[in-house]
Amino acid sequence: MVGSLEYDIDRLLYLHQISKKDTQRIKFLSKYLEPYKVDFVKYISESLYRFPELRELITEEFITQFKNLISDWYDRLFEGKYDIAYLHYLMSVGERFVEVGFSPHHITVLMDLIRNYFNTRIFEHIKQSQEPELIEKFRSALKSLNKVLDLNLDIIISHYVDIETKKFLLLGKWGKQILNIATRFGLALDSLILFGLILLAFFIVYLLVNDILHIFSDKNMAHGIIAALGDLLILWTILELLNSQIKFMLGGEFAISSFVSVALAATIREALIASLEHNKPVEFKLTLAVIILVLGIVFGIVKWFEIKESKKRVLVRI
Repeated sequence: MVGSLEYDIDRLLYLHQISKKDTQRIKFLSKYLEPYKVDFVKYISESLYRFPELRELITEEFITQFKNLISDWYDRLFEGKYDIAYLHYLMSVGERFVEVGFSPHHITVLMDLIRNYFNTRIFEHIKQSQEPELIEKFRSALKSLNKVLDLNLDIIISHYVDIETKKFLLLGKWGKQILNIATRFGLALDSLILFGLILLAFFIVYLLVNDILHIFSDKNMAHGIIAALGDLLILWTILELLNSQIKFMLGGEFAISSFVSVALAATIREALIASLEHNKPVEFKLTLAVIILVLGIVFGIVKWFEIKESKKRVLVRI
């Protein structure tokens, strides 16, 4: 096992063209970048808030652990010892990322931020330096640092993918078949729900047309208008559910407010019809009013949270 790992690290150093000169240049950079360590750790830790999907992970305890991890990685990076121990260390970092729920996307973005941070600091030193020889050292060291950062990204993501692949392989033959069946069954149910909503929408349209015709044919025009308004409410909620289901099947988030709107519209329709029926007890009508009030408040709260999260995602993209 050790022999294969030693071969791997040698092969990786060769592929990324990292030589002893590169390690010496990294050590040269360490004395210039060491003063920025605290600022660097703070900057990278705060960058986690760029990912709204990680908001449940970002607690004070998690941030403290993450800062310790980044601080230790910072020290190991500028030691310039890229050997078997360093390979083991980067693999353990990859395992930590898997455990906390990071994806290759998160790791890649963080590495880009790290690279940009180091590039900015080194360019600042280049601008301040007046010695051509020192400027050349900084430029060479910057190239070496980018090579090592590529090595880090390669090892961490490769090990991450290996762990995820092993999880799938551990399922075995029957486990994979069950997983495939469950996936297809879930897709079939989603398709069935979508088809059911489409069919239901046609029935509601038929009911709406029928009630509109009754407005002109029945003597009780008020009842026909109220019934048609109720049908429109139900049709609106069906369209909300239909759009939510389509977005969900395309990989989006399901809107919980759609469920609340269905219950709200159905209750409002019942209240509209009950208002024309004088034989209904007052208690029944008051109960409907309370239910509508509660559902309206719940719908408003849920919709507010959905809009808030949507704005967060837009800001992150910007």
